[in-house]
Amino acid sequence: MITCPQCNTQQESGKFCGSCGADLSPQASDFAQPSAKPEVAAAASAQSQPVYTNENLNKAKEGVSKYWNFALDVLKRPSAALTGNETHFTNGLITIAVYVVAFSLSLYFLANKLFKTMMGGFGSAFGEGMGAKSLPFFDIASPIFMFVLLFIAGAMLSSFAAIKMMSEPLSFKGIIGQFGSIIIPFAAMNVIAIIFGLAGSIQLTLLLTGLSLLFTTFIMPAIVVYDFSLKIGKPVNRVYWSVGASALSMLIAYLVVRTSVLSFIEDMEQIMNIF
Repeated sequence: MITCPQCNTQQESGKFCGSCGADLSPQASDFAQPSAKPEVAAAASAQSQPVYTNENLNKAKEGVSKYWNFALDVLKRPSAALTGNETHFTNGLITIAVYVVAFSLSLYFLANKLFKTMMGGFGSAFGEGMGAKSLPFFDIASPIFMFVLLFIAGAMLSSFAAIKMMSEPLSFKGIIGQFGSIIIPFAAMNVIAIIFGLAGSIQLTLLLTGLSLLFTTFIMPAIVVYDFSLKIGKPVNRVYWSVGASALSMLIAYLVVRTSVLSFIEDMEQIMNIF
């Protein structure tokens, strides 16, 4: 008896199936049989791939949820950021990234809004298309990003140096966790400044970004060092070390402004002249 590989109909002889007309030769039977294997493998691959995707998505959602809850807690109780050091390392890194990116975007959007408003007026007077131009994003946002990152790095380095001078064991990872967590309110100010930057509000954008940078660079080092000196329970000159940390942070910020920020302002003037 011969069994049809397509419809499983049995017949005594013949080269073709009497029911469906399929080829019953041995070569056709050998070729048709393994064809199911790739389909099974493809189906198994299609079923296993979403599993990894869902796991990564769930982990990402869980991480965002944890950071969001932590940020809300710090916004309600800023002292919560001072309860842990290295345990807040990831939260500190995320906050620093949000702070720097939001600061850069707010100033870029403000400058671009003012530029397009000015070019729009010239476009209506001298021709079409001038108002559609935008300032180069990378040339403007990336230097601001680096400047703000240097300011924050200087503030953390100043805090770390003052604590080390008190002969206390603390890793730089712990400073990142504590300092990055305590500037969550100022990162939120920068996020709000993005909205005002898009709206072209010079006063509100510069007010929020200026206050956030002032407190982060000059005030927070003193707070972090003073809080740490209270926790160690040793008689140290906590006021002097706290003020010294802020003074060192100011010095680093001054050097950054003198060596980089002023030249960036000159480059900005050249870009404006090109347009």
